[in-house]
Amino acid sequence: AFAVLLFSCSDISWADTVFLKSGRILTGKVTEGDAEKGGAFITLEMESGAVYKLDKGDIVKTILKLSAAEVDYKKRLTLVRNIATDHIEIAKWCAKQDRGKTRFKEQIRWHYENVILLDPDHSAARKKLGHMKLADGNWVAEAEFKSRQGYIKVRKRWVSNLSAKVKASEDEFDAKFGAKKKEFNMWVREADRGNLQPGVLADICDDTTILLVYESAVGVTSGVELVRVHLDAIASVNSNLSIRILCQFAMMHVSKDVREHAIALLSRSGNHGKAVLTLAEGLKFPNRGVVHAAAFAIAEIASTDEYSRDLAIVPLAKSLITTHNVKIPGALQPGSLNTSFGTGGTSFQTGGGPQTEDKDFENQPSLDALRRLFTEVRFGFNENAWLNWYVENSTLLDMPVRSDE
Repeated sequence: AFAVLLFSCSDISWADTVFLKSGRILTGKVTEGDAEKGGAFITLEMESGAVYKLDKGDIVKTILKLSAAEVDYKKRLTLVRNIATDHIEIAKWCAKQDRGKTRFKEQIRWHYENVILLDPDHSAARKKLGHMKLADGNWVAEAEFKSRQGYIKVRKRWVSNLSAKVKASEDEFDAKFGAKKKEFNMWVREADRGNLQPGVLADICDDTTILLVYESAVGVTSGVELVRVHLDAIASVNSNLSIRILCQFAMMHVSKDVREHAIALLSRSGNHGKAVLTLAEGLKFPNRGVVHAAAFAIAEIASTDEYSRDLAIVPLAKSLITTHNVKIPGALQPGSLNTSFGTGGTSFQTGGGPQTEDKDFENQPSLDALRRLFTEVRFGFNENAWLNWYVENSTLLDMPVRSDE
């Protein structure tokens, strides 16, 4: 039917097509006319002999004039026999023309459809049409093949059902985050005007925006109350990430008020064990200030819960004495010059770089934390004594075990 409709005219001179704005389609020979009365006109000579004069601006929508390749194709088509090899050859010829795969898209498909009508198991033609072979030897369209394999089409791409679900979840997250971010930016503008609105920020802060709120809190350089409002919003999210963020502020913020507020929020979180284990990481920090802050925070949180108190003893005992790299007092600085006297005479020394050494320090806050949690024990800074006591006074039945940790 396609061939009859498209190629019924044997005279190529009547191959131009004019699409009118009214929806009518005229076929004939188009010649360009002269501009008349301010408008450009064309003349269309029909095969019947009728001649139309058409206003290109008011009447004509599109003019499709046959290209040289299309003229050549029409000639070649008259020579095609109804055999598979002829249809394959002309389909290949179409594809090789300039923009042939686009210009002759429908013709190429039509020829390959003729091939499989003549030779149903022609694999090359089947593949050109996007057909795929099943295990039972039958050929099916790509859509059916992919569907049987558990794939679905998303934006012109075939993806697995799982990938599609993940993508849908990501899209949902992005949409939700975009809306929440817009609300957060509005909240920030109000906060800059002095209108903090803590309740609004708590409503905005959730799993999708908690890092946004965290980054904002870290960026606050002045105003303790503003940081507290951020932390209150973060604490409203019941997640491990929320606990970790609060622990960071409890150990590392420069303001004592902020650190104590973070500790208070952790104490009210109901997840003391997770908080203690996270704070215990700070006991290994190179900065002694962080070690001290972590020990203090652990004592505050673990003192109200027996389970977290038992979790605290080992990391606290191991932090009683910690090693830190410090500058050697009186060491030569880079580029400095010094003289020394010895039996061999006077010598000169230059500082080749920062002079440092590893030094052990006793951490009083760690000991204070242990004494507060275990009032009946007095081992001072003796780490081994504390650990031995813990082992002797604990059994497998006494060891803290929770499914949520």
